[in-house]
Amino acid sequence: MADAHPAPFPPDTTSRLGDALRARCRDRRVPALSAAVGRAGEVAWAGTAGWSPADAGTVFRIGSITKPMTAVAVLRLVAAGRVGLNDPVGRHLPDAPAPDATLAHLLTHTAGLPAEPPGPWWERHGAGSWDELVASGVTPVGQPGERHHYSNVGYAVLGRLLEEAHGRSWDAVLHDEVWAPLGMSATGRTPRGGAAAGYAVHPHADAVLAEPVAAYGAMGPAGEVWSTPSDLVRFGSWLVGATDGGDDVLPLGWRRRMAAPRAVVDDGEPFAAAWGLGVSVHHAAATGGSSARRTVGHGGSVPGFTATLRADPATGEVVAVCGSSTAGFGDAAFLLDLLDEPGRGSGAAGGVDAEVFALTGTWYWGPTPYTLELRADGRLDLSAEGGRGTVFGRSADGGWIGVQGGYWWGERLRPVTTGTPAQALDVGTFHLTRVPYDPATPVPGGVDPAGWSAAGRAAGHDSAVQDTAG
Repeated sequence: MADAHPAPFPPDTTSRLGDALRARCRDRRVPALSAAVGRAGEVAWAGTAGWSPADAGTVFRIGSITKPMTAVAVLRLVAAGRVGLNDPVGRHLPDAPAPDATLAHLLTHTAGLPAEPPGPWWERHGAGSWDELVASGVTPVGQPGERHHYSNVGYAVLGRLLEEAHGRSWDAVLHDEVWAPLGMSATGRTPRGGAAAGYAVHPHADAVLAEPVAAYGAMGPAGEVWSTPSDLVRFGSWLVGATDGGDDVLPLGWRRRMAAPRAVVDDGEPFAAAWGLGVSVHHAAATGGSSARRTVGHGGSVPGFTATLRADPATGEVVAVCGSSTAGFGDAAFLLDLLDEPGRGSGAAGGVDAEVFALTGTWYWGPTPYTLELRADGRLDLSAEGGRGTVFGRSADGGWIGVQGGYWWGERLRPVTTGTPAQALDVGTFHLTRVPYDPATPVPGGVDPAGWSAAGRAAGHDSAVQDTAG
């Protein structure tokens, strides 16, 4: 086991990360397992485990984690006005299967296309050109927009869209417009540097079988990329806005639109996963010592390799794990759970903007108490037991806007400066005060000059039931 990148974690957390990676590698019998953790936009820790040679710079095939990178390049075309999110793909690719499906349908796996192309198992056998894919007779399995159905074919279509729009290969577009600008120097369609060997591990014996590395042709945009966990952490940190800048690749507003759930995953169980524009969204309930988390990212699996990228938009924490086994290692969230340590928040109040810190505490919407908390990522969380709740982040003009959660998503939170500190908040026109209906603030509709009076029971009167039955 080798660790890299000295971490801004307590020593016990660093030790637990290494121990957990070793244990997962041993328990799942993975030849090589490589992981990285990001915090505050930086790779904070990286490590490897296993008997197959690998270090933090070894590249692994990341399978379908290629898809969110393809999605970013497509959304760059949308943001530039060259294509529309709701354009039928046939407007730009007349020979595309399901030409009536929109780009949004393709990005969210709701285009009605099958999961795989016709022919032999392409991930192990390999796949041909775009013309061969079109000629193979891809047959839709549903109507566009009808339901979520994961489709590798849909991302082959999006990759072809990139090639037609730019006049060069899809991976050249990703290199120039995504990987290079984000500092992902180890990422590419073919290995850059030392590559891990991918294996099938026998389920009942200590034996392995080398897996072939096939060329994916037109299916490449769905899963042909090689990368390292550290590069994936850089991508995930940028995706959730944990890094400064990056708007020249794709503005933060568009990245937040990527992470917004658009299509639920209906597998017969209670909904816990959804798809945004090129990314999966998972909500894990609190269990044991771990807090509830919503993460965005993607998983990847091709013969010989599995990978997972999960990023927490609320904290900016990111984990990426790559393995060299077809059977996989589970989900990377096991490392995120280890970061739920005491004191992982923003630190002492002295390190917090005094004006923002003064907004925290109890506020009242009418008579209902709400709590406004400053989160570790610098956002404000307004919540009440059984009531409306929303997380607010900084807007482009320096104010506060709802970025996560329910009722006030997209709405403004504005301090009403009738005094110092602020005595009221305007939240999407709702008036919150430090005491219920504070008459010293501009309460819409005013406050009865007589003020609060005792209710009947408190005044010594009790209600009675009058029987009027005759």
